Amino acid sequence: MTDPNIPDSAAAATPEPHSSTPPAPPTPAEPAAQALTERNEALRLIDSGRATTATVDALRDTGARVNGRPVAEVHLLVDQPGGQPYPVVRAAVAPGTDVDLAALAVASSGRPRRIPVLVDPGRPDNVLLRWDLRPAS
Repeated sequence: MTDPNIPDSAAAATPEPHSSTPPAPPTPAEPAAQALTERNEALRLIDSGRATTATVDALRDTGARVNGRPVAEVHLLVDQPGGQPYPVVRAAVAPGTDVDLAALAVASSGRPRRIPVLVDPGRPDNVLLRWDLRPAS
């Protein structure tokens, strides 16, 4: 049934509620906003995160670079005081430009590397890797 107060031409121009129009491409401001959000989250974790260690289970180069440093997908087993370690996967910028990611995952002893991390007390899967601190292994 059509509304007598709406001309037929206006009703025809009204888009369907479930149209298949693709979303608009991201604007240049979106990556900047995301970077700012991530920086603020890291600062919050530095201020209020719980310090612990994690074992690097695997590292994979994502192919992305930040200031010439590789971005790695890092698979961790995060130590939980009084509990079992739990897995977390994070993207993290490597500590240097010429880092061998395979070597970064292994300590000089040949065992998997243990690194300091900060864990969000409210979201344990939100982990900040502290590459700049001395490795725990």
